[in-house]
Amino acid sequence: MRTRVVSSLVLACCLLLPSAHARAAEGASISTPAGAVGVNHGPGGMGFPVGKFAAVLNYRYCVKDQWYKDSSGEDGADVKQIVHTPVLKTRFSFAKGWDVRTATPFLDMTVDREDIGLDDKWVGGLGDTTAILRYQILSQKTGAPLNLAADLGVVIPTGEIGDNNPGNGAWGALFGFGATYMSGSHRIEGDTSYTVYSEGTAEKTKGDRLRINAHYAYALNSLLDLGVEAYYEWTQEDEQYGVDLVNDAKSLYVGPKFNLKFPEYGITFGGNILMAAYRDYETATLTDDWRTEFKLIKLF
Repeated sequence: MRTRVVSSLVLACCLLLPSAHARAAEGASISTPAGAVGVNHGPGGMGFPVGKFAAVLNYRYCVKDQWYKDSSGEDGADVKQIVHTPVLKTRFSFAKGWDVRTATPFLDMTVDREDIGLDDKWVGGLGDTTAILRYQILSQKTGAPLNLAADLGVVIPTGEIGDNNPGNGAWGALFGFGATYMSGSHRIEGDTSYTVYSEGTAEKTKGDRLRINAHYAYALNSLLDLGVEAYYEWTQEDEQYGVDLVNDAKSLYVGPKFNLKFPEYGITFGGNILMAAYRDYETATLTDDWRTEFKLIKLF
């Protein structure tokens, strides 16, 4: 399955490149690249046009079949987790420099336990919704050296609660910032966020979460961008009944990306393939060597 996914992405890029070069010949104006593809990446330091609304569908696919403890692989039960994660996002600007965006995930994970003599197990359901208020502090359009924005958000416990569901009834608070530098056909950006949680069901409190994301893109022409994305995440250990659960986790994924842009229709479609560059888990954890993500944006 994983081989077919990678082969399909490579074939798609091969088919798209001739079309992109043909379209470039139609006009010689400088093209600007679109934003990052990744599920967890924010809009860097970019603002959003007043009165505009964007509907976004993100999707991540991965297979977790490698056990890791600390920063090295180790032997474990012969099981794997096949994970599909669609995320519905929105963004709307209500005043100059201000916008609000939301993200609601849905988890669909099958735990394949056939090789250890057990039936497969399904884990999933609606996840918690994150709502973020953004203010753009600096903009290159007004002569600033870069674009800079600050975020303040809340995690709303919309997630389904149960033994096989992703929610636990906890609220969360998020703050972060992002920066973007645009120069001709080049785009360099990054963003970071820090999230803390209240106590949820069964007296369990999720550990604080730090995310640091980076993105570079180059616009070959008005249709196609190519680039690279990187995602670092550190989730501190959870606590339950006053006891640390010893499940601190750190990971870094890096890989190539593309974006196809259709401004006449207000549509952008992108994809990436991310490889594990660093993993460090306090307890033995199933992880994925690689993952692929897609993003579809419609601007209204």
